[in-house]
Amino acid sequence: MIEVVVTEREDIADFYSSLSVAVKDSDGTVLSTGGFKYTESSFGKDNVKALLAGGIATPVQYRRQGSVRKMFDKMHNDAVNEGAAVALLHPFSFAYYRKFGYEKVADHLIVKFPTRMIDFVPRCCNFVPYDESKLPDIIKIYNTFSKGRNLLLRRFNNNPYNNPKKQVFICYKGNEPIAYLVYSVYQELKVNHLTNGVLTVHELAYTSPDALREIFSFLRMFEGEFEEIVFANIAMCPEIDLLLRNYMHTSYSIVPDIMAKVLNTEKMLSAHNYPMKEGEFILKVEDSMPSVEGTFKVSYGGGDCIIRRSEDSADITLSSTAFSRLIYGYDGVNADIAKYMEGVIIDKNAEDFFRAFTKKPCGIFEHF
Repeated sequence: MIEVVVTEREDIADFYSSLSVAVKDSDGTVLSTGGFKYTESSFGKDNVKALLAGGIATPVQYRRQGSVRKMFDKMHNDAVNEGAAVALLHPFSFAYYRKFGYEKVADHLIVKFPTRMIDFVPRCCNFVPYDESKLPDIIKIYNTFSKGRNLLLRRFNNNPYNNPKKQVFICYKGNEPIAYLVYSVYQELKVNHLTNGVLTVHELAYTSPDALREIFSFLRMFEGEFEEIVFANIAMCPEIDLLLRNYMHTSYSIVPDIMAKVLNTEKMLSAHNYPMKEGEFILKVEDSMPSVEGTFKVSYGGGDCIIRRSEDSADITLSSTAFSRLIYGYDGVNADIAKYMEGVIIDKNAEDFFRAFTKKPCGIFEHF
């Protein structure tokens, strides 16, 4: 008999827990292991409780015995009981995790350009170095920045900013914190001088257009010292691309990144930020989990919504994988395009569904 057990649990905050999980055979042999976390992730109007999966491993001699499936079945059901609405992971194989109901909802977008190509902003340094006393200010900026962007994980006072290999600077307007960035630098020593300088921005957050311009003005202060600037991931920051000017000198690399599995359809539908204009749709979601499958009638308008189970025929029928991808706004497609997706059946007029779930910035700075 195969058993899935939580071998260790640490509760760090009222919304954050870390769990170590093992799948054991009847004689106690460990077949598979995994690390899971409960946290909150931005979606729609605010945050939803999320299960993060990582470090899933099975020794080769124990593979293809269904141990990972048993692990996910238990953890998904436990997560529903814990109030989680979605599960997230960084996959090593999209095809593999799709078997457990996950689907891609975000890419990793790397942007690279010469430092001299940000001459559209003045050189200016209104930033100060980070210290422990500024942690609440950074979290305030990050939480403001997260609103309207899907997937970003809620930050709390566990301080991910003390990394000796990275530098952190924060910008204030008056006494109000408005922007910060986390970066590292690299230069090669050739003969008797440093060259090939690269400044890599690993994380940034801003609260207004002026705050973003302050970041670029700060980066321009490094012109002449570092030849190139790299943004390690701006999937959640489309405003950066709007600010850039010299596209012929800019390179973009897209790496598929985050997968999600909705664990509670009603919670995700309720958390979404709907349009002001009134609309209504009947959605059928197909899945083996009772908290996910079902037919739902959604009426929205004025930013509010009413969601109830329905016995009526659906306007649109989605597999749970297609549902995850569409509600996160990964593609931002309309009905004409979505019908080409696997797991999408448009039975009637689904215009109000697609008007509600438009393209959204999606991404996570952390790896878990």
